[in-house]
Amino acid sequence: MKDYEKMIRDRLTWDNRIDESQIEISIKDGIVTLKGCVSTYPEKILAEIETQMVPGIKSIINEIEVKFLGSYEIPSDQDIKEAMFCLLDSNSEIDSNIVYVSVDNGIVLLEGIVNSFWKREKILKMASQISGVLSISNMISIIPEEKISDEEITKNIITSMQNSVRIDADKVDVQIKSGIVTLSGTISSMNEYDAILDIVKSSKGVINIKNNLNWILRYHTT
Repeated sequence: MKDYEKMIRDRLTWDNRIDESQIEISIKDGIVTLKGCVSTYPEKILAEIETQMVPGIKSIINEIEVKFLGSYEIPSDQDIKEAMFCLLDSNSEIDSNIVYVSVDNGIVLLEGIVNSFWKREKILKMASQISGVLSISNMISIIPEEKISDEEITKNIITSMQNSVRIDADKVDVQIKSGIVTLSGTISSMNEYDAILDIVKSSKGVINIKNNLNWILRYHTT
């Protein structure tokens, strides 16, 4: 029987960007709950990403809290909002006029409409890097500028995977319904995982991703 808690703990320990000593792990029926506290929002997200890399995990409930160090000068909500719009204004690929940002005690709410999935993800990444952010609710909608059929999206994604030297396309199953992509299969490296998601996120017509990819562990846990 696999010791999932140890496997997760090993991944968290392996990533020196995470203080795993402050994170609690509980598992029931393949569902992992993470609790505890970390000092930054990116660290909270990294803990979830590393947990996702453990094969056999069905889903993750991330209840980790962000608590700043006592000596840290916490930015005001207005500071966070201004920093967010500074990042948006400096990025020519995203129209800041269609993105709405509100901040309440470090909790960021993102709203608006973009025409592609990767733009939604990019805005989320911008917000996650701002100092003082405790959590983010990404309510940005995706409305493609042109109608693309599920069949065409599928063809484009599979073709891109087949043309990539980083991906074994035969081991990845792609199902699409109403622009929602479901990925399944077993992959063998972080490099391949990133390559697959990069292709799907950048594909026209994609409005959401359900990631059911399995992971082959490549390091020892004993």
